[in-house]
Amino acid sequence: MSNVNMKVLLLNSSYEAISVINVQRAIQLLYLGKVTVVVETDIEWRSVSVVLKVPSIVKLVNYVRGLCGKRNVVKLTRKNIMLRDRYTCQYCGKKYGPDNLNIDHVIPKAQGGKSEWDNLVTSCVKCNSQKDCRTPKQAGMRLLKTPKKPDFFIFTLYRHKYTSIPKTWLDYVYWDVELETT
Repeated sequence: MSNVNMKVLLLNSSYEAISVINVQRAIQLLYLGKVTVVVETDIEWRSVSVVLKVPSIVKLVNYVRGLCGKRNVVKLTRKNIMLRDRYTCQYCGKKYGPDNLNIDHVIPKAQGGKSEWDNLVTSCVKCNSQKDCRTPKQAGMRLLKTPKKPDFFIFTLYRHKYTSIPKTWLDYVYWDVELETT
């Protein structure tokens, strides 16, 4: 992987993961005194007068409010539910395109179910028809995983199609998704 395409994990001063930035931005922030290096790689970045190890993780010197707060909430939309569920039917496990998936209420509205993250899943047409207006238990079906509201930072990585992360990030990012480590 070239230095240009490498990504750096940005932490708030409280060590909360807040973003992923490119190497150039990390080095800019380092020279401006806005971040410190938490973990560096073995790769060297060279300029005419400087040689330094490329950072893997940097931390803001000063805490920035609001970066981990309420404004960073994943909106409950059809597309975001499909992204969370990886365009996979949560009953049969098959992947589909967005046009071949429904959004299913685990507990049907007719039985008091609400349109909330923990009650909505993607389902294929066949499974949705089989389940009908019943709970999975009533229909003799099982969910692949319990639906829940996604973490903003992890969802951001998902949305930007990060399929693998450096092992050095694992102590700072609390993964509840299956991504590969490098």
